[in-house]
Formats: sequence, structure tokens, C-alpha cells
Amino acid sequence: MVDSLLEERKGKTGATRVSGRLARTVVLGCLAVAFGIFWLAESYGVDTAELLDYLGTSIAFVLFFALFGVLAGMLIWLIRLSRRR
Repeated sequence: MVDSLLEERKGKTGATRVSGRLARTVVLGCLAVAFGIFWLAESYGVDTAELLDYLGTSIAFVLFFALFGVLAGMLIWLIRLSRRR
């Protein structure tokens, strides 16, 4: 029902709707996991500072590989661009 209401909007293509759904799913999933980890840490008496250190390490790990993927994509794009010329 909600999808039919969204389809009638002007300027919205199928790709933007799909990417919007994906982004919303990823954000909500991350929030649910963060809340679950926090709840389990509180239940088992883990120190909050230690939990935040682990969270920072996890974020750095994910950002490193995301940045690596973006740089690899840019390199492939530059190689394709240079071959066309």
C-alpha cells in the first residue's frame, strides 16, 4: 500500500526508490545491532568504556575496507576512462 503511494511521486525512479529502501534498511539494521549489543553489555555487566572502544575499532575496520573499495572503484573507473581516450 505504501509503495503504491510512493510510485506516484514525480521525479522518483525505480532506482532511487530501491537505493532509498536499501539505505533505510542498512541504517535501521545498524541501529538494531547497536542497541542489541548495548543491551547485552548492560545485562552481562561489561564496562561501557570498553564497549565504546570495541565500537570504535569496529567502525575503523569497516571504514578501512569501505575506503579501500571506493578507491579500487575509482582506480577501475580511471583505467576505463584512459582506455576510451
